[in-house]
Amino acid sequence: MSNAPGPLVIGRSARAYRLPIVIDSELPKTDQMEIGRAVLLELADGRLLYIRERFVSDAHSTPVWSWSVLPAFNNKTNLAAYAHDYLYMRWEEFAAVNENLPADGRAYADSVYLELMERMNPGRFRNRLYYAGVRLFGGLNWQRFRAKGGQFDTS
Repeated sequence: MSNAPGPLVIGRSARAYRLPIVIDSELPKTDQMEIGRAVLLELADGRLLYIRERFVSDAHSTPVWSWSVLPAFNNKTNLAAYAHDYLYMRWEEFAAVNENLPADGRAYADSVYLELMERMNPGRFRNRLYYAGVRLFGGLNWQRFRAKGGQFDTS
């Protein structure tokens, strides 16, 4: 993991990032990777999202058949995917330290995803396709994570 002290801080005016990723052959799924350093990410609304070191994500959870148009791994927008995964999996943790959140946590997480993609890779039609995908199909994962009651595995 990282030898750097403290989290990597990414402010809301940042337009680029360098994020250490750990590829681990022992993760349960072949498309997963770990974040190699904690990230403190300032969202567009000024809230702070703390993504823990070693958080496991599959980046953009797109089906294999769509990868030529919507790659699962996109170095311009993966930060958005990691933040989105973190909010989906750990919404209750985020909500516990943030007041006055919108009632629809899933819609908030999806809006964070789109905003971060637009911030790091502006004006791309692909961003809208990724966003449409989470709005159409993300509800199943959102409900699955809520049903787990805060107990998460990465398989």
